[in-house]
Parts: sequence; structure tokens; C-alpha cells
Amino acid sequence: MGMAASQARLLTITARLHDVEYKAQSIQNAKIQLSTQSDQVYKEYLEALDATTLTVKDANGNTIQANYNNLFGINAVDTGKKYALRNENGHLIVDDDVKNAYEEFTKNGGKDPYQFAIWMINGDGGNSIDSIQLEQNEIDVCHAHDNDKSNKAKDIQKSIDLLLSEAGHPIGAGMDDPEYLDKYSSAYNAFMDDENISDKDKDKLIELEDSFKAQLYKSYASEIFAKTTNTDEEKFDLDNFNKYVSIFKQIDLAGGCVSINSPEFNGPSGDASNDSDWLKKMIESGKFVIDIVSEDKNGVISFASTAPSSDSNISYTTTTSIDKSALAKAEAKYEHDSKEIDQKDKRFDMDLSKLETERTALTTEYDSVKKVISDNIERTFGIFS
Repeated sequence: MGMAASQARLLTITARLHDVEYKAQSIQNAKIQLSTQSDQVYKEYLEALDATTLTVKDANGNTIQANYNNLFGINAVDTGKKYALRNENGHLIVDDDVKNAYEEFTKNGGKDPYQFAIWMINGDGGNSIDSIQLEQNEIDVCHAHDNDKSNKAKDIQKSIDLLLSEAGHPIGAGMDDPEYLDKYSSAYNAFMDDENISDKDKDKLIELEDSFKAQLYKSYASEIFAKTTNTDEEKFDLDNFNKYVSIFKQIDLAGGCVSINSPEFNGPSGDASNDSDWLKKMIESGKFVIDIVSEDKNGVISFASTAPSSDSNISYTTTTSIDKSALAKAEAKYEHDSKEIDQKDKRFDMDLSKLETERTALTTEYDSVKKVISDNIERTFGIFS
């Protein structure tokens, strides 16, 4: 082999050796990245095992995944407590039909929670329901019953009559007067418009009215419903009636309401009312707050803040403890990702083995060509020694 040819071959082998070593280094770096990916896959697996879900415990002690519908909706599970959900502005989150009904009812002058409840369970659009205070149907029912329960309402009504009379707005012979309602309405409006009446007395009249209705409906809600709607008492749903009364009072207390189905609460799945993960994130971010709803003997509603970290019924529960399929999915994903990483690692090892074989061959050839060059130099220039 000539000197020039040997030198050219040596340069080619050197370049190839550098290329092989560069590829081997790149594969080694890729193997290191695989190790990082393996750590990430394991971390994701642990996070899946530790992931929590918002849950609620029902009256029977069963723990179920919580969403808006089963925790706050009209058909919420029975937990022994009543919960409300409010947004960061304090407004009550309600079902879409409740929001529309509330706005329609109040737009037409309605302000009585009991009449709102009758309207909701009767579904007649409220056309037959007048919104003036102390409906004649209510007074008629109270007057028609002579027992301890109705006497409580009558005693409250006497206090109302006395308050109006002392303020110079008498209404006559009380509920026995056939024109009682008209006289009462006039006296009530005059009382509320009278600048000489203190705010304290006006608040007292409103409180007495609320107490009267609370006592009356506690015993005779179905009869008032039947008399107001001209339907049978059998159509009356006491549970839903009480729920709608409470919801109306909650909306008033919260200063308004927002529908769970509004665009701003659409949720990632498009169904916010059934999306547990979305509800959990909204609560954790502080955009929603949970309240326990209480009601005193006079029907006055109040809110008391609570949270999954402190409530006896609502909590963050490890997802895999209530959803075995979640555990199976986490394990399947971990195994699948781990196998992919192992297969890539094996392919890299095979490529490294091939490169090492090639590097060994190139090194051997490199040494051989280098020796040929050395021998040629010695033979060629030895004659000048």
C-alpha cells in the first residue's frame, strides 16, 4: 500500500471511529434520560395512588363520590345535614330550573318562600298565586283549625295585630273579620311606609310574619297547597316543598344565585353538575365555599362555613380506596410505561453492542494501517541513514 493511500485510509478510519464514539455517547445520554423517565413514571404512579376524590358519607355510612347533584342539588343524598354551595361573591349555586324560577317569581312580585315552594311543586307557572302578605288561603286554614298547633299561629297573628294597632294602624276584628286580608294589607303597607315607625318595629313585623307562616306551614302545608292550587292534597310533596322553601330563603340570604349550568361553570367535561373532579378543584382553589344550612324554629335560615378538611360527612378520600378501577388503571399505566422504557433500553443496549463491535474492528484496522505507514517510512527513509 502506498504512503498516500495508507494515510487516506487512516484518516477515514479515524473519522469513522469519532462517529462511532459520538453515536455511543448519544445512546448513553438517551439511556440516562430513560432512567429519568422511569423515575417520572414511578412518581406518576405514586401520585395516582395518593390522588384524592371529594366524597360524601350518606346517612347509612356509605362513602360515595361527591358532585354538585348529590351533595347540593334538590335530590342530594341524605347525610343528616343540609349543605349549600356558594361562589366567591357569596351567591348561592343552584340548579338551572331553580334560578329561572326564582327570577321569574320575584320579577312578578313574589317574595314569599312558601308560595314559591307551592309554585315549584305544582308547576303552574305561579299564575294562580298572589304575592301579597298573609294569603287569605293561609288565614282560612289557620282559622278553620282549633288545636294547639294552629293556636301557635293564631297567637303570633294576635301579636301582629297588636303591633299594628299600637302603631296607629288597627285592622279590626282579627282573622274572624271576612275582610281581614284587605284590612291587613292596607295596615301592613301603611305601617311600612310610615316614617314615624322605627326600623326595629318594621323588622319585628317582618319577623312575626315569618314566624306565623313557619308555624302554619309546619302543620298545614298540604291543606294550604290544595286550597291554593285547587288540587288534591295527595299531589303535595312535603320533602320537596321544604327543600324549595329553604332554597328560596338561602338565595335571599346569599343575595342572589348563579346556575351550576352557567357558561362560567361549564367544567372540563361539559357537565359541571356531575363532575366530581371539577367541583373538588373549584373548592380547593377557593372559588366555591361550602356552608352548613341551619333553620331555627321560626324558619330563619343561617349559614355556617365548613370544609372537607373538617366536616364529618364531606372529605377528601384516597381515590383508589373507593374506586378499584382507578387502582387497576394506575397499575396498568405504570406497567405499560415501564415496559416501553425497558424495550427502549434493550434497543439502546443492542445498538451500543453493535457500535462496540464496530469500534473494536476499526481500532484493529487503525493499528494495522498505522503499522504499515510506520514500516513504509522506515523502509523508504532507512537508506539515508
